[in-house]
Amino acid sequence: MMCAKRIPIFSSLNHRELEQVVSLIVQKKYNKDDMIISEGSTPQDLIIVNHGRIKVYSYSQDGKEQIMYVLTDGDFFGVRNLVRDAIADYNTKAMEDTVVCSIEKQKFRELVTKFPGIGLKVMEDLCNRLEKMESLVRKISPKDVDSRINMMLLELLQKYGRKSSNGYIIELPMSREEMAGYIGVARETISRKLTALKEEGIIDIIGSKKILIYDEEALDFA
Repeated sequence: MMCAKRIPIFSSLNHRELEQVVSLIVQKKYNKDDMIISEGSTPQDLIIVNHGRIKVYSYSQDGKEQIMYVLTDGDFFGVRNLVRDAIADYNTKAMEDTVVCSIEKQKFRELVTKFPGIGLKVMEDLCNRLEKMESLVRKISPKDVDSRINMMLLELLQKYGRKSSNGYIIELPMSREEMAGYIGVARETISRKLTALKEEGIIDIIGSKKILIYDEEALDFA
């Protein structure tokens, strides 16, 4: 039941209806660095992260890893797999020991037929992701590295941040190298920018896994 409760596209269902969804779910476990989906395959499932972290990534023309998303508890992917037979142009890998819940495409289509509200939620999710990508294209020049790093921090703040007495604490889901791959810059560039933001008094760096943002608006305009 936990997987179904966590995913937004099932939010309109009542308890009895959720039980029907749960009956279709298959739980799978992956160890750290296990591949879940490989580029060139034809995925058939909606996958929900029950516990753990998964990175969705591809490779640039020069062979560098480009992280598209980092998914954690309650996140899901594979919506495209449900509406058409799509060849994956990405890879997904467990970043740590991870448990997922999956629903096979045909069974999901039967759910949508029975509960049309789920289909509307799928469309809403696809629209949100498209709007996010369009926004990034409008706002960020490929050469504007500082803006890319700032927007990444704001995105991490929105998803993983929590209020503290003097700002917002972000529990980072990625290493410095993974952050660099997420926005397509060198690891050293990430380190230099974070140090500069710290010297400007906009953030503080707490160990290797936490960042304290003193002022969200200051970061927005840094």
